[in-house]
This record gives sequence, structure tokens and C-alpha cells, in this order.
Amino acid sequence: PILRENMKYFGYGYIKDAKELVPSIPICFYAFRLMVGVGSLLILFFALSLFLIYKKEIAQYRWFLISAIIMIPLAYIASESGWIVAEIGRQPWTIQDLLPVSAAISDIEAGSVATTFFIFLALFTTMLAVEISILVKQIKKGPEYE
Repeated sequence: PILRENMKYFGYGYIKDAKELVPSIPICFYAFRLMVGVGSLLILFFALSLFLIYKKEIAQYRWFLISAIIMIPLAYIASESGWIVAEIGRQPWTIQDLLPVSAAISDIEAGSVATTFFIFLALFTTMLAVEISILVKQIKKGPEYE
């Protein structure tokens, strides 16, 4: 009951100016078009690759194999563009109409965030080094034949 009684004071009570309710339209506009354009390009590329694999001719097209390698970062670009659309497009809300981002921020100090970041960086770098060493050992060992 207390939450329902005070629901009218949530969200918009934090907003001081109506201009704060409008997200950055140009960023969302271009990020969305980049996401859709790159995604469409990747769909067409994968359809062509499936066709060439089905025809058993993919190895004959060296340009296609090189372009496949060049296409790898495009998936990440499309993904990040979608993330930008989602994050910028929902501004200024963390929870729509209830909790604006300005009220949801944490009071954790920058030093604590940096310390945590470097701990994760060290941990994942160590795991990467271990993984690479395991891979190299297995590659040198070669396949096991029965």
C-alpha cells in the first residue's frame, strides 16, 4: 500500500526540466542505421557463403575467403551499435518512468572501480596466458591416432 500511495512521486519528481526527457536523437538515428545496415550485409554474406558451401566452390573464391576475415569485426560493430541504441535511447531512465539514471548512480569511488578493473584485468590476462600455453602444447603434441 505505501508503494502504491507514493507511486506518483517516483520518476518524474527527479526531472527538473522537460529537455532531460529527450535522448540524443542523432546518435540513436545513426547507430540504429549502422546496426541494421551491417546486420543486413552480414545476413547476405552468410547466405552467399552457404550457397558457395552447398555448391562446394567456396575454396575457389579467394576474394570471398579474404572478405570473410574482413567481415569478422563487423559483427562486433553491429553489436556495439545496438548497445548504443539501447542505452542512449532509454535515457534518462534506468527503469522507465520510475527511476532516472541520475538517481540510480552508485556512490562507489573511482579508485575502487579502478582497483576492481585491474584485478579483473590481471585475472583474465593470466587465464589467457594459461589458455595459450595449453593450446601451444596441444598443437605441438599433435593428434592422437589409434
